[in-house]
Amino acid sequence: MPAYPASPQFSYPVVRRLEFQTRIVTGTNGTEQRWPLALGQESFTITYPNITLAERDSLLTAFVAAKGAYAQDLDFPFGSETFYNCYFDADSFQSVESTQGRCSVGVTLRQLPAAIDNDPYDADFPALATGHKMQLPYTLQAGFDTVVVKTEGGRFRYSNRAAALRTWSAGGSLLSNADAGAIFNLFKRTRGRWGLIHFTDPDSDVHYESCRFASDVLEWRYSGPDENAITVQIQEIPA
Repeated sequence: MPAYPASPQFSYPVVRRLEFQTRIVTGTNGTEQRWPLALGQESFTITYPNITLAERDSLLTAFVAAKGAYAQDLDFPFGSETFYNCYFDADSFQSVESTQGRCSVGVTLRQLPAAIDNDPYDADFPALATGHKMQLPYTLQAGFDTVVVKTEGGRFRYSNRAAALRTWSAGGSLLSNADAGAIFNLFKRTRGRWGLIHFTDPDSDVHYESCRFASDVLEWRYSGPDENAITVQIQEIPA
């Protein structure tokens, strides 16, 4: 299988994105029915801010050999892993030569959706390796679901949910590879918003059994060696 060129070496940051699709139907009592609509798909956005023309041409050669977005069997070595069945995200390749003989290039690679991983997983949202539950700053929200109709006769309202449900931000802007990988792997196992997770409030230490990720998309930003950023939101849902 053709391999994505290991040279030139890309620069930080690299953005890794994992995306699912979940259908959610909420009942009149606030409870949810969820089911996955698609397999998860990963992509990598890679930057080369200051490479030589010869290095640019090695990327261009790989792009031409793949016929743009046509070939979908590229091997992409990244860190200690190799990602198989990848393809260029676009049919066009662009470089910008800002100084003589030096240019910048941006490339996005996508991977074909992988098979579903049905192995059981630890549903507890992972604490940091230091033992702390959260990296500051983090956000706590509490919300109701009130329907309001204003007419000439007054303000009419009813509540879809009597109890306040919480939403927490989690992750952080300066995570180790291990801490970022633990969050990413849990998101992958739950298939985004579909799977149930447990979350412990970092202030009250209350353990909430019925929670899920608030989004079907997670971005892992590799800022440098063992320096990562992942920010997610965790939503409490009616039991």
